[in-house]
This record gives sequence, C-alpha cells and structure tokens, in this order.
Amino acid sequence: MNQLFVFSFLLAIASSYAAVVPAASYVVSIQGKDGGAPICGGVLINEKTVLTTAQCLASYDIEQFVVSVNNGSQIIKIAAHTFDAAFDFVTMENNIGILKLAKSAKANVIKLAQEQPKTGASGVIYSWSTNGILNRVDVELISTSDCASGDYGWSEDEVLKTMVCGSVKNSNTCVGRFGSPVVSDNKLVGLTSWGGCGTNGQAAVFTDVPSLRSWIKSSL
Repeated sequence: MNQLFVFSFLLAIASSYAAVVPAASYVVSIQGKDGGAPICGGVLINEKTVLTTAQCLASYDIEQFVVSVNNGSQIIKIAAHTFDAAFDFVTMENNIGILKLAKSAKANVIKLAQEQPKTGASGVIYSWSTNGILNRVDVELISTSDCASGDYGWSEDEVLKTMVCGSVKNSNTCVGRFGSPVVSDNKLVGLTSWGGCGTNGQAAVFTDVPSLRSWIKSSL
C-alpha cells in the first residue's frame, strides 16, 4: 500500500483545467487559523457538523485549524472532532471523520445518499484549489465490486467495502484534495480518499458514504 499512499498525495493537486464554479455553500474547507491554503475539504451535513476524511484528522493537529464556510464569509472554530476507530491508515478502510463546529454555519447542508450509485452514474467533485477557488470535476462513478475487479487498476485486496471509485470525464483534471465531497443526484455519495487523479484507466478511490451511514448517525 506504500505506492498507493504516494499516489494519494496527487489528490491534493487540483488541475487548472477543472471548471471553476460558484461555491456551493455546503462545501467547506479546513484551514489554518492564520489563513492560507485549504488543508482538506469537507461538507456540511447539518448546521454544526462537517463530514471529512479520517486521514485529515489523523494527520494534523486539528486544534490549529478552523473551518471556512461560504468561501471565507464565516470562519468557525472547531469544538470537537472524531474519526472512525476502525480507520486503517494503510488500507484507507473506514476513512471517515466528523468535525463539530463551535457555532452554527449559515449555509446549506447536503443529505447523505442511502445507497451506492451504480457503475456509470454521473457525479461531481467539489474541491478547493490552493488560491481558494472552488473547482468542479465531473466523474463517472464505479461501484465497489466493479472497481475491485481489476478493470480499473485496483484489485479486491485494495478496494474494500467502505470504498467507491470514479473516473474523471476530462483527462486534464484531477479529483482534488482529501475530504472533497462527491455528489450524485444532489446527495453526498463519497469523499476523496486515495488512488490518484482518476485518469488513464486507473480510478480514484473515494470513501463510500452510504456504507458508513450508521457510524455517521451514531457520531452526531
């Protein structure tokens, strides 16, 4: 998995070819208290709760960070954080975490998908660039079983049950930084996790939100 871990750093680089879109207000960024580039992406699932990936919370001292809402119109302190105790930093299984905000965000929220989309379903990834611009990347989603078949660059030993995959539709784009929301049919289906840009026949791998709904609900 060491090679996959190296590939995962590609997710922190959003291509300049990605489409720039107005900020969907449920898309937030996690950044240092003194400003600067976003560290990770996240998404509001209620007015005081941000969903992101466990690797973001396990890799940094979260006490040094804040959440930027509506592209900086609200900067909110983090009151508490947690991630799934079953998270595995080697395999990236159960890569899910929660931030509790110190005050309510004045923004929209997004509903969690109840079922994993079928292979071929269209999705959109919203990811913050280093200069604070929100990019939209269109992806074709790939189910867990199909992604683990070997047809998309990964095996069943690598793509596990809490993962779903996607291939970007424009080969000049990249799926974006860790924790960026993956949206399909106006519901949250995933969060960018590992696997590279999702180009050249090798799928990017996302946290599968539907498979982790019970953990999310129990952690609210």
